Amino acid sequence: MRLLKILILLFIILGLAVMLSMNAKQVVNIWLMPGKVYQDVSLSTALVITISLGILLGFMIGLLQIMEHQLTISKQNKQLKKLRTEINNLRHSGLDDEVFQESEEIAITPDGPALPSGDAPPQPEK
Repeated sequence: MRLLKILILLFIILGLAVMLSMNAKQVVNIWLMPGKVYQDVSLSTALVITISLGILLGFMIGLLQIMEHQLTISKQNKQLKKLRTEINNLRHSGLDDEVFQESEEIAITPDGPALPSGDAPPQPEK
C-alpha cells in the first residue's frame, strides 16, 4: 500500500513538472481584487503558488478536523471513566445490605415463612 502511494505521488509530481515546463514561457495577469493586479507573472509560478496554497489550506482544514475529533474523544473518555466509576460504586454499594434487611424481615418458622407485617397467610378452602 505504501509503495502504491509513493508511485501515485511520483506520477503527480512528474505530471506537474511536465505541465509547468510546457507553460514556462507564458505570462499571465493576475487580478486579485479591485486595484490589485499582478502583471506579467509566469504561468508556472502562478500554478505553483496556487497548488501550494491549496495544499496548505487542505492540511489546515484536516488539522482542525483531527483536533476536533481528539477533543470529542477526550470528552467521551472522561464521561466513560465517570460512568465506570459510578458502576463500580453501585456494584460495591449497600445493595447487599438491602438484600440482608429483606431476608431478616421474613422469619423462617417450622410451619413456613412468617409474613413480616403479621398478616396471616391465606387459608386453604375445605
